[in-house]
Amino acid sequence: MTIMRKRTAAGLTGLAALTALALPLYGDWSSEATTPQPAATEVTRPVPTAVVTRDTPWVTRDFPGSVRANRRVELAFDLDGLLVELDAREGHAVAAGTVLARLDDRDARNALSAAQARFDDARRTLDRARELRGQRMVSESEYDKARATLDIAQAELQAREKAVTDTVLRAPFDGVVAARHLENHERVTAGQAVLSLQDGSRIEVVIQVPERLIAQGGLEALHNPRVRFDVEGRRWFAARTHEYRLQPDQATRTYDLTIALAPPPGINILPGMNATVRTDIDQPPVATGAPTEVITRVPSEAVWRDADGACHVWVVPEAGGTPRRVRVEPGPLRDGQMLILSGLRPGQRVAVAGLRALREDLPVRPRLAGKRGLEG
Repeated sequence: MTIMRKRTAAGLTGLAALTALALPLYGDWSSEATTPQPAATEVTRPVPTAVVTRDTPWVTRDFPGSVRANRRVELAFDLDGLLVELDAREGHAVAAGTVLARLDDRDARNALSAAQARFDDARRTLDRARELRGQRMVSESEYDKARATLDIAQAELQAREKAVTDTVLRAPFDGVVAARHLENHERVTAGQAVLSLQDGSRIEVVIQVPERLIAQGGLEALHNPRVRFDVEGRRWFAARTHEYRLQPDQATRTYDLTIALAPPPGINILPGMNATVRTDIDQPPVATGAPTEVITRVPSEAVWRDADGACHVWVVPEAGGTPRRVRVEPGPLRDGQMLILSGLRPGQRVAVAGLRALREDLPVRPRLAGKRGLEG
């Protein structure tokens, strides 16, 4: 009996030892069941956003235009005659004073010689009358008549001299021969166009501006004009407003506005070429109850209305976080964007999509450019 108790106690002792060895291998089941598990991390969802910008006091508009020379003149003779010299060629540059065409001047020179003879005779007659008047051998009326005859002869001589000069057609300024309207040895009449001369030292672009823009300030409402030529199509060249026509086109109700600029380097710009003029145009101010408030712009899709009709936007932190619902005072639409009269500052970010799904307790971040889904 005593021996059985000893064996049983020894068996228990061995079982306890075996259990102690097994516990490190399989773990403590009771301890594992009571240990708390870590909570799942909340995902920060990306949302498309746009940056709030300050409203500009102007709008930028493009106008199609046509190139013309700064100075244009149709050259003609002041008298009838036979064209005996016409050496000017189209497209060639000429300097001021260059002879472009001549008329047959024989008749003009013969008339000049006759006028010179009459003038010389009248001058001698006046000299004799002056001498005889001193001797009281002619009356004052005869002397006055001789002096009047000389004045008439002198006027005729000057007219004949001008007629000889007018048989030569010279370039009035440096330019390019744009067109020849006649050929050599043709008979021309006074005032008939012989050549077209254009000054290429400056370029003008003519555009048509609606009468509404002219009424809102005229040339003073246009700022920073620049020109791009269709033949080149890449660069914009600085220009200036030059003039506009006071009489509108009866069909289109537009006014011709002239933009002037220097010839651009590296491009051969000729009259008649197409161009585009881009200019900033002053806008009428937007009425607001807070004169010191900065008027901003946001995409129109960023603005939403609540059940009471109030307008709001969701402002998203630049580094991410919970969005903030901001009430704004909307203004008019301009170029697809809505003016915000109060409530926002330039530089803030606003959500532009998924507005109904946003909450002030749901963290979000601005979506990266070019990304989609949660990768953004």
